[in-house]
Amino acid sequence: MSIHFTGAGIVSPLGHSVQATMDALEAGRSSLERVEEWAAVDGLSSHVAARVKDFDNRFIPRKVRRTMSKMSEMLCKATAEALSQANLSLEDVEHRRVMLLVGSTTGSTETFEVSFKKFHESGSSRGQFSTTMFKTMNHSVALNVASYLQFKGTVISPSSACSTGAQAILLGAQFIESGLCDIALCGGADEVHVGTAIAFDTAQAASSGFNADPQKASRPFDAQRDGVVVAEGASLVVLESADSMRARSAQSLGEICGWAQSCDGGHVAHSGADSMAQTMRDALAKAGLVPDDVGYVNAHATATRLGDLYESQAVHTIFGDHKPISSLKGHLGHSFAPCGTMEAIASLHMLRTQRFLPTLNLEEIDPELPALGYLREVSSFETEHAMSNNFAMGGMNVSLILRAPDKPR
Repeated sequence: MSIHFTGAGIVSPLGHSVQATMDALEAGRSSLERVEEWAAVDGLSSHVAARVKDFDNRFIPRKVRRTMSKMSEMLCKATAEALSQANLSLEDVEHRRVMLLVGSTTGSTETFEVSFKKFHESGSSRGQFSTTMFKTMNHSVALNVASYLQFKGTVISPSSACSTGAQAILLGAQFIESGLCDIALCGGADEVHVGTAIAFDTAQAASSGFNADPQKASRPFDAQRDGVVVAEGASLVVLESADSMRARSAQSLGEICGWAQSCDGGHVAHSGADSMAQTMRDALAKAGLVPDDVGYVNAHATATRLGDLYESQAVHTIFGDHKPISSLKGHLGHSFAPCGTMEAIASLHMLRTQRFLPTLNLEEIDPELPALGYLREVSSFETEHAMSNNFAMGGMNVSLILRAPDKPR
């Protein structure tokens, strides 16, 4: 069974649509900036983030958005864009066999902070907002997107940190393949908060050496990389069976032809090279492909010392020398839940245009990394397939294999 992407939506620090984000990526723009108020936090050494600016939430009816935090609002915007591109109306979503699979890493951290501050300052429950629960539950983005769509079908809210968006796509493909639905809306969202930066900084996994030059702070595969730059955003794709797509006369943006997920189980912070490699191997087997069939690898690569090393070793184990590879974290920072969906959308864009984006800020390839084709400039070459990887904390591995559409747009 062939499963197609028929719609895509993005809200990112580079733009509030797929087109704006892709244009900024192709222009080599960075969304990273110094957050001045973080510099005043005692003990925090990482003062850089990638934030979504000037976001207008007024397209959501006021009564509906009162239960939403920023990440739910952003995901509603991405959902609206994806449905529009797929030519799906709210009536279609209601009456067709559709599933909603969207998640986040946590509930709204900003809302948690406001609620806890009110309690600790007053020692009282008075003054709390009645909407706090709906913004902080772990399935907050799912319930709020469902409310926005007035969706009455099956809702699943995956939560696997950096693999959430990719896992949502994988689950959507599995549900379509199994015949449980014809269309799956798959994605994720997260919002930036100083608490996230503190958590990564305390674990010595946040970039802290480039506060004075923030746009260079995220440096996947670079010899001077020193950790994650936290980010925010939202992304969603419409997956659809070929029969449903043809019946609606919808247009394919590309296909998902292989997927795999696994848990490394060996370390709570990261996966090892062996389990990453096995996940990629399983995705290839699902697609019925051999390594030479995949012309480009979109890496998870968050610019941590060990994460980039293990991932590049795993890619080399599967693909050998010189396989073209790049990471988008230098442009976008690390948005966690939405990054997998966002990077799949970018990979589909690259397959359609046959122009493959480089890793921003990759100035000196770490000599400890194996020989791969680390892209350092926009590169044009022909390939039908790309692999998109996401490897989350706790060893949550997801690999997706994407195929270019038959007729590039």
